[in-house]
Amino acid sequence: MELKNNEIMITGGTSGIGLALAKELSKRGNKVVVLGRSKDRLSAVQSEYPEILTFQADVADRQSLMALQEWLPSHLPNLNIVINSAGVMKAHNLLDSELDLDALLSEIEINLVGTITVDKLFLPQLLKQKEVMIVNISSGLAYLSSAPHPTYSASKAGVQMFTSALRDQLAYAGMQNVHVMELVPPLVSETNLESGTPSGAFGDMPLDDLVSAAIKGMEQNKKRVNAGAAKVLRKMRNTASDKTEQTMAKESLKQYFPEGL
Repeated sequence: MELKNNEIMITGGTSGIGLALAKELSKRGNKVVVLGRSKDRLSAVQSEYPEILTFQADVADRQSLMALQEWLPSHLPNLNIVINSAGVMKAHNLLDSELDLDALLSEIEINLVGTITVDKLFLPQLLKQKEVMIVNISSGLAYLSSAPHPTYSASKAGVQMFTSALRDQLAYAGMQNVHVMELVPPLVSETNLESGTPSGAFGDMPLDDLVSAAIKGMEQNKKRVNAGAAKVLRKMRNTASDKTEQTMAKESLKQYFPEGL
């Protein structure tokens, strides 16, 4: 797919991977709108990058997405690329009797339900275009669960399964002009996905390298881009998943919960 003269919507586009992709794609001559929940962050993006459009929306709030549906045709009438980058990641102690259920489930609502909702709501508009791409961002933790991050891992595994199903349905319907790519990042500490991540974590990848891998994958219409250490995690899943997860759990639980559960 040629990455110029496209109209692109990026969720979670005010920071991290989403903003980095927005900047790179805007430089290449595309019209880009970024979505975010924070007015302050959206204002900061608009001030620093006036060529990038902004819209306040929460992917976990269907009403705000319906407002976006009304706004979008007059600003990006030929929308043909959607990138789902909105995501949160938090450590949770499932044995904590005071753990708030809403907090536990928020990652499912944003990471998984948000991705499904955006793809479904905007698919009719996308299918009107000559060439289309949907990029859903999962995680290397879709391959191997992180014990301190139970709902994050579950949500990203769900994104992976949903993305494959969407791709297969579009192919079965004969829609060869619609490309569906899963971007699988490893840890990227330059994002604000999770504050307080322990130092020295496995597989940390520079944000610029991840963006380069994503852009290359989009240009080549890749079905899946396993970036950096995500390749290793996929291989471990296929060869020794149980043993690897147990080893990962011992180390990561000590880091996140040094006093025990």
